Formats: sequence, structure tokens, C-alpha cells
Amino acid sequence: MSLIRLKKSAYEHNLKQIAQKAGGFEKIICVLKNNAYGHGVSLLAPIAKQLGVNFVAVKNEREALELKNLFDNILILSHLPHGKENENFIYALNDASLIQNFKKKTKIHLVIDTNMHRNGIALQDLEQVFLKANEYLDIQGAFTHFYASDEIDANYFIQKQNFQSAKKKLYKISPKKLIFHSHNSSALFRCEKLDDDELCRVGLVQFGYGEFSQNLQKVLSLYANRLSSRILKTGQSVGYGGAFIATKDIKIATYDLGYADGLFRYDGKGDLFLANKEKILGKMSMDSFSCKDCGDEICVFEDAKIWAEFFHTIDYEILSKLSPYIKRVLV
Repeated sequence: MSLIRLKKSAYEHNLKQIAQKAGGFEKIICVLKNNAYGHGVSLLAPIAKQLGVNFVAVKNEREALELKNLFDNILILSHLPHGKENENFIYALNDASLIQNFKKKTKIHLVIDTNMHRNGIALQDLEQVFLKANEYLDIQGAFTHFYASDEIDANYFIQKQNFQSAKKKLYKISPKKLIFHSHNSSALFRCEKLDDDELCRVGLVQFGYGEFSQNLQKVLSLYANRLSSRILKTGQSVGYGGAFIATKDIKIATYDLGYADGLFRYDGKGDLFLANKEKILGKMSMDSFSCKDCGDEICVFEDAKIWAEFFHTIDYEILSKLSPYIKRVLV
């Protein structure tokens, strides 16, 4: 049976690195959306709680309900208001036109558009929207998202300055102290020091992936188990379309992971390497792949970046696509 192993000590190490940079666990919002980026939220969330994290962000209400008994503060990032919002959760207001669609006095964090132009309230509309929303909703905070904090250019600094301007406006008109957060994984380790009045909102850096921090450890490793083995003779092919043809006799095995498990479909072109440097042979099937026989179990990858580079995508996508049906264990 295929398996994901999650290294508990690595996750603890990464969270401690984040806390040291941010100024304490109370300054961290752990983003645990999409099954903790494919890692396994039910196994990792309790570890974050034990270390002192008490604020998390998720995609939707279903994810929030899974964590409601662990964390006091849960921010839902992608919510279409329906008028029956849960009083225990905090909701992102992504568009000013949706204010009246929320249940009255729903706890809200305003999304500020500081230059990403994906969602949120424009700076020039902020005061007007705040005053309107504050009559109907319980505004508790405001945040923005840096769209290029992993790029060495001026965009991070432009957005940071825009958010500073937004905070100044809100300080003047808000009747209560608000929670602010803008720095994501890359921005946190890029900045010299997190602002005293801000929390950080960290995603994949929790799991060992970061552009500006070298002292991180990968949490997830993916394994497959052998279904069968055989000698592939010279001139014989393996898999759909006969994409791999043996040039000499070779002992091969078929392992129990395929594209239905969330892996990108390898079409047999180019060299896609497993963790032990062996290559996948032939096209990947829905539920399996073949390679040189490496025993009962084989590690598919320990670093998603290798597969991301091969498929011309990002490590986020490789990890978040991993099927929730793959068994996960802490080690």
C-alpha cells in the first residue's frame, strides 16, 4: 500500500524557525488549507497546537469544522457568504459587494488589494467600505497577500508600502484594535523584522519549502509498494504504448502509485527520477508505475521540487494534489 511519511521532528523544527523569525508562536497564522498543502492536516495540526500556535487559516467552512476543537482562531479565506456563517469562525471579506450577504455581526478580516488585483478592497475605497461594513459586520482585522515576495524586484516593497498606507487609514477610523497580517512564507524570511503590529501567515514554509530560508527540513516523503516483478527481456516493452523498450535483460517491478493518486502523469518522455535516482520506465498508469526492481518499497520523492521542475510547475502543486486517500503516518 502506498504511503506518505511525515517527519514530526522536521515539522517541529520548521515551526520553531518560523516562530524565531516572527517573534513567537503567538505571531503565527498557520495556513492549513487543502489538507495542509497535501501533507495531512489531521496529523500535523495537533503538533502546531502543542507548540503554541492558536491561529490558523483554511480554505472553507468544511476545513474549519475539522479544526474547530483545536484552535480558537480560524480564518476562512475563500468563502461565498450565505447568511448562516458560524459565529466561531473568522471570514475574509474578498469583495465589498458581498457585505450584506453575510450574517449580521459575522467576524471579518478585510482583504486589502495592494497591487495583486485578484480580490480585496482597493486602497481608495478602504475608508468608505470599512465604515459601511462596520455597521453590519464585526471587523476584527485586515490583511493583504504579496504576489511576488519570492522575486527579487521592487513589487514586494511596493505592496508593503501600500499596506502600511492601509493600516494608517484603519488606525484612524477603527473604533477598536485590529489584527493585521501581510507577510507570507517568502516575505517573512525576506524581511529584516516582522512589524510589531502584524502577524505572519505562513504556508509551505511550515513543511520545509522556502526561497529565503536555508535552515528548513522537508516534512513529507512519498512511498510506493511493489505489486509485481519480472525480467523484461531485450526488445520487450513495458506499459501503455510500449514507451520503454529494454536494450538488455532487466529486472523490473510495478509499484502501486499512479496519476489517480494525484501524481502528474509521466508520458515516458525524458528522465523522471525517483528518490534513489532510478528512472520511471514507460508511461505511468492510473494506479501504478514501473521501474527497476528496488525491493518491496520505494521512495518516490522526498523533495517535491524535483518533480515540479520536471513538469514545469511549482512544488505547491505537486504536494497539494496528493490524494487524501493515500495513508499518512507520523515518524
